[in-house]
Amino acid sequence: MSGIKTLSTVIERPYEASFREVTLTPKHDDTVVCKTYMSAISTGTDMKTFHGLQHPEQCWYPLVPGYENMGVVIEEGSFDPTLKKGDRVMINECRRYMDVCSAWGGGTLLCHKDSKNSFGAGDPMCKVPDNVTDEQAVLAYLATVPAKGIEFFDLRAGDNILVFGAGMVGISAMQILKIKCPGVTVIAVEPHPYRREIAKFYADHVITPDEDGIKKLLEITNGKRADKIIECSGNPAVPGTLWQYIKDGGWADDNSDAPGHIHLQGDYPEKLVFDHYHHWFVKHATITMSCANKWRFKPQVLQWMSEGKFDTSHLPIEIWEAGKAKEAFEYQHKKGMECFKILFDWRSL
Repeated sequence: MSGIKTLSTVIERPYEASFREVTLTPKHDDTVVCKTYMSAISTGTDMKTFHGLQHPEQCWYPLVPGYENMGVVIEEGSFDPTLKKGDRVMINECRRYMDVCSAWGGGTLLCHKDSKNSFGAGDPMCKVPDNVTDEQAVLAYLATVPAKGIEFFDLRAGDNILVFGAGMVGISAMQILKIKCPGVTVIAVEPHPYRREIAKFYADHVITPDEDGIKKLLEITNGKRADKIIECSGNPAVPGTLWQYIKDGGWADDNSDAPGHIHLQGDYPEKLVFDHYHHWFVKHATITMSCANKWRFKPQVLQWMSEGKFDTSHLPIEIWEAGKAKEAFEYQHKKGMECFKILFDWRSL
């Protein structure tokens, strides 16, 4: 098959990753050509893909994983006429290749961004401020995901807000809640001790998802429980249990006891099974959900990083050579929750 080839991270089949060439879609009149500097493994989406848990109507193997990547513009195009050669940019998703599937693919050395292969909500590029590092610019993408979800909340000073899960999405949610409404109390819920230690830098309180954690929640909230919950764990066993953490409400005629609000953030690899309904319907809670992001949050998160409001300094990032994709995916699979985030460095290629 003729065409421009480029090096790429590829998941060949479940539990097998490689680093090899793939073929880009042809350049068009509007194509912007970018070179990747850094990309990442999403411990949610990418590892779900690596484990063969994606729904078959969404993708097939072999495929290019990823959507977290940044780099530099090397050829200008009308897809984004504001970007100039040499600009550092969040590149992100590319949805078509010639000889492999794109699972929202971003793991390639060269990337063609145009209207033929980049047409999703998170696909437009965004210029990176000079004082935001390459590493931060990669991490910015997942932060835009809870930024979208948090918009579903009517945030009020004094709210007690639970964030389930202390991965990159959850840690981002903790920070964005404080940025948008400094008067809220953020309570992280995380089962793994390694990630609880990370969450301590970003949450007002950190609890475990068990009886001891619920007891502590009652102490923190004076017996009220949480006003709002954003579920960021990706664990399908969690949503059905959240009645234990959300407050009662909706009983007063004047709505002075407004019910709680639960937001489900992202995707789950299996069915969600909710606990007995009698636990739920007396809560009168609102449940919302969101997928992916909105483009306008890219410049917003980058601005927060530039201003020092969004802090990545406490995140235990591991940087691997891009060519070590096979080994990195196997390592992430083995370490599980004890590996917070792997970034791939493409800058020497």
